[in-house]
Amino acid sequence: MKKGAFFKTIRVLVVLIVAIVIMIVLIKLRPKAERQVPIETRRLVEVFPAIAENVHLVVESFGTVEPRESLKLVAQVRGQIVDINPSFKEGSFVQEGTQLIQIDPRTYRLEMQRRKVSIKQAEAEIKRLKQEVINHKARIKIAKSDVNLAKNEYLRLKKLIDRKVIAQSQLDKAEQTYLASVERLQALENELALTGPKKEQLIAAREMAKVLYEEAKLDLERSGIIAPFDGWVLEKAIEVGQHVNVGQQLGRIYSDGELDIEVRIPTKDFKWFPADMGQKTPVTAEVVFKNAGKDYVWNGRVVRVKAQMDQRTRTLPVVVEVDETSTMGQKENSFRLRPGMFVTVGIKGKEIQQAFVLPRHVVYPGDVVYTVQDDRLKIKPVTIMRSYKDSVIISEGISEGELIIKTPLSSAADGMKVRLKPDNR
Repeated sequence: MKKGAFFKTIRVLVVLIVAIVIMIVLIKLRPKAERQVPIETRRLVEVFPAIAENVHLVVESFGTVEPRESLKLVAQVRGQIVDINPSFKEGSFVQEGTQLIQIDPRTYRLEMQRRKVSIKQAEAEIKRLKQEVINHKARIKIAKSDVNLAKNEYLRLKKLIDRKVIAQSQLDKAEQTYLASVERLQALENELALTGPKKEQLIAAREMAKVLYEEAKLDLERSGIIAPFDGWVLEKAIEVGQHVNVGQQLGRIYSDGELDIEVRIPTKDFKWFPADMGQKTPVTAEVVFKNAGKDYVWNGRVVRVKAQMDQRTRTLPVVVEVDETSTMGQKENSFRLRPGMFVTVGIKGKEIQQAFVLPRHVVYPGDVVYTVQDDRLKIKPVTIMRSYKDSVIISEGISEGELIIKTPLSSAADGMKVRLKPDNR
């Protein structure tokens, strides 16, 4: 045998011996088999009991806050702005009776004084006419006496002329005197008769002067713009020194604490409300404004349902009245509701007696819920009255105290065995 073949055979034998030794060691060190308890194969689920309760159905919608009573301040007289109240600026509160703006009143004050003088002049003319009437009556009395004397003289001379005691010329002169006295009396009576229409004319002139005086007084009052109610300033459109004309807008304010929100309600949701909602039956609402992750809530109520339906969205406008100071569960005046805010409105509808409110995820397609009876899953069909946010209101299909599975399950089968989590037992 060659020397090389010999060494090759030796190496193979060494490898075999080492492998045998390793195998013997592994067999010696192998773990001993232990007896194991069979693992439970039933699905582990978490449940909760169904509890019947009285539920107020809430219809939620959205809307923009608008002032119920908004007033445009408009100039009723022309002139220059001479004063503006410091409180008259956007966002400021103004009290009822506060003078907000003053238009130069001097022209209107002078006009009022001129009209006052016109009244006094008319009254003086009436007094003068009254005195003229007295004078005329006195002159008429004298004129009547003169007529009687002239008449008697004429009649006396007429008797004498029949006896041819006096000349005809003397009788003619007496007749002329008599006729002249009658003419003077007639003239005085005519003048007295004309004092009646003249007096009426003067009285009318006095009344017109009074009307013009009141008009001038009103213009003077209108030169000052006064807040008609407690409210908030929405807009300021003028500055001191600016000249304004009649009808020019000066600003805008709205009444304090009186805000409305118009929301659109689908016709299918009106079945949850009383038929005379907003008229005889009060319906409350909650108005929510979300800001920086915090909810601000105000009390509201439905005041009216508008007559015309929105043809595009097939919804009916509902007006909710809200008191901006009625914050719920918050510090007073911590946040004020303002016009222009986009808010969520939850209108409380009818109360449903003994209904079940379940999380939406426990109701599976086909309107069924999974329950547990005797450690077995029972699939039960239910009647859904209404779905709202993450909840479902069930009217039929389950009973009080029944265990509802809230653990999400896939491929569930009716009658399959389940086991409850320890905290559910």
